Amino acid sequence: MTHLPVIAIVVPCYNEEQALPLSVPKMLEMLDELSGLQLASPDSYILLCNDGSRDATWSVIERMHIADRRVKGISLAHNRGHQYVLLAGLMTVRDKCDAAISIDADLQDDPRAIIEMVRKFN
Repeated sequence: MTHLPVIAIVVPCYNEEQALPLSVPKMLEMLDELSGLQLASPDSYILLCNDGSRDATWSVIERMHIADRRVKGISLAHNRGHQYVLLAGLMTVRDKCDAAISIDADLQDDPRAIIEMVRKFN
């Protein structure tokens, strides 16, 4: 059997308490599909990167992690900006995955495009 890559989806989050309950289930479904298609390891995961949000984003991330261990989180102490928190997320996953893909928390880009990205990666 060939090695299935572990995919990390890195998601910068700033004041996303409303968006995450809608977007994370869609990303988890996509991870399930990648695993079912034998394109990615079932150990693939989502890293939600809290950029010092002023709302309950971190609490939402903690609850989602308890509900599904494929949802992980890091939290910056202060808001530093999108590129900084994205870099922090990428640095966090760099030794814990075969490929990292970033996507915005509001899913303004279609998360299903990740399936084609992983196909091409493989």
